[in-house]
Amino acid sequence: MPDGQTGGLQGVQNELTTPGQAPPPPPGAPPVPLPATGPVTTSGPPPDYKALGSGQAKADFAAAANNRGWEFDAAAMDKVIQQLEDSINSDYTRAQNIGTLFAQVGPPGSDQVSQDYIDAAVRATTVYNQYLAGTVQYIKAYVEALKEVRTAYANHDQTAIDALRGTRKVD
Repeated sequence: MPDGQTGGLQGVQNELTTPGQAPPPPPGAPPVPLPATGPVTTSGPPPDYKALGSGQAKADFAAAANNRGWEFDAAAMDKVIQQLEDSINSDYTRAQNIGTLFAQVGPPGSDQVSQDYIDAAVRATTVYNQYLAGTVQYIKAYVEALKEVRTAYANHDQTAIDALRGTRKVD
C-alpha cells in the first residue's frame, strides 16, 4: 500500500528536495549539469538509435504476438505505420527546420555577454539537433521493423514470424 512518501507526486517532490548525491548519468550521456563553457564531453559513444528502434519494434511485436488470442490486423498495422511516417514528415521535419534556424542565429549585440549567450545557444541547438536526428533514426527503424512484420504475415512466412516472435525487450 502506498505510504504517500515514496510514490506519485509526493515521491517525486521528495526526490527533488531530499539532499543527497544524484546518480551518475548513464553511459554515453553528457555530464549533468552541462558545463557553462567549452565543449560537452560524453562518457561513451552515442546510442545506435537505428538498432534500438528496430529491436524495440520487434520486441513489442513479440510481446503482443506471444499473448494468447492476439491476431494480426493488417489495417491496424498500416495505420500505425502511416501515423509514424506522418510524424516524421511533419512534426519532426518541422522541429529539424526550427533547429536549423536556431543554429544560424547571431548574437543580439557585439558585447561579450551577447557572444556568451549565442555560444551557449549554439551548443544547446547542436545537442537538440543531434537528439532529433537520433529520434528520427529510431522511428524510421521502428517503422521498417513493422513493415517486416507486416510483410512476413502477408507472405505467410512462418520462419520470419517465428524469428520475430522470439525477440526480447530492448534495453
